[in-house]
Amino acid sequence: MAAPEKLRAPERLSASSLDWRLLCPGPMVDQPALGTANLRIASDQLPTPIPAFAGKLPSLLMLLLFASKVPQMIIPYADAAAVMLAHLTPRDAMSRHRVGLALPVGMRGKKDTWAARPGSTA
Repeated sequence: MAAPEKLRAPERLSASSLDWRLLCPGPMVDQPALGTANLRIASDQLPTPIPAFAGKLPSLLMLLLFASKVPQMIIPYADAAAVMLAHLTPRDAMSRHRVGLALPVGMRGKKDTWAARPGSTA
């Protein structure tokens, strides 16, 4: 079975000569911005570290590990927009990269009610 079109998008972008950036946030919420200087921003990898042993886990356990990281990646729409707007210059550092965003270390969010707070277990 062929991969869904959205899963092939990064491959097609990489093969093109376009100057692209692919923002890959977690769930987003309509809440006040935290400020891009406070976010963890990563290129071509998750912005929340995954232990090295994770690659050896069965798929189900890997999925559970990833799901445990999602609350750290719930960010305000305003912050996602600010990151995009800050990197419009052609061929800048984010050019031709997938860009992941996460809350500051120690913060976790909730989609239905904004609950990012310092000191939560990461």
